Amino acid sequence: MKTSHPKNPPSKWPFPARSGNKKPASLTRGAMVADVCLVAVWGATIPGLMWLGAVGGF
Repeated sequence: MKTSHPKNPPSKWPFPARSGNKKPASLTRGAMVADVCLVAVWGATIPGLMWLGAVGGF
């Protein structure tokens, strides 16, 4: 049985190790708008499909 030792810390998989003091990439305004649009479309799709199912008799 292998135990954790300070010289052998547990692996951080699947997250890669950060090298240096780099900041994570920030989202652009276009990416934020695209994300909001995708969420709005997805949020409208589910009730829309339920409404179509009710109209169709399901």
